[in-house]
Amino acid sequence: MRQRNRRKVAPDETPTETGLHTWMPMVLAIAIMVIGCATTLFLLQLDAFRPGLGDIVAFEPMTADTGLWQLAIEANRASASGSADIACALDPNVMSEKGGSLIVEGRQDKPNLLYRVHWAGSATARSHPGDCGDSADLLVSRTDLQRLANAAGGFGTGGKGLAD
Repeated sequence: MRQRNRRKVAPDETPTETGLHTWMPMVLAIAIMVIGCATTLFLLQLDAFRPGLGDIVAFEPMTADTGLWQLAIEANRASASGSADIACALDPNVMSEKGGSLIVEGRQDKPNLLYRVHWAGSATARSHPGDCGDSADLLVSRTDLQRLANAAGGFGTGGKGLAD
């Protein structure tokens, strides 16, 4: 018979493979718990990131270094009862030509999350049928309102650049 060369393990020495197999499930369970807690806390804070009543999206008049946005958003004119009437278009490039602002006046949660905003400024689109006019109460989705705010440089008025 052939004898195999086996390394003898001292009684006080534990193989590294055994320790890894013992600790891996515990480390994995702790990681899952930490990720779950962090995700829960994050989701509870999401409501704080929603636009609030009185938030303003200000479109400063265009300057030579203003970037053009390939973005057209459809909004609905809001009636006094809060229902949507006629659709019109919001084009940040047109809204920035002479300036203007959107002010968040309300929020409806049902059937969909929509924000009631008031537009005051110049035209909102190049074509007359799609233009909301120089003053209008509109209903826009949260996503569309955020896109408009991004095009304007964020919520608020005044300097929104890094150097301001």
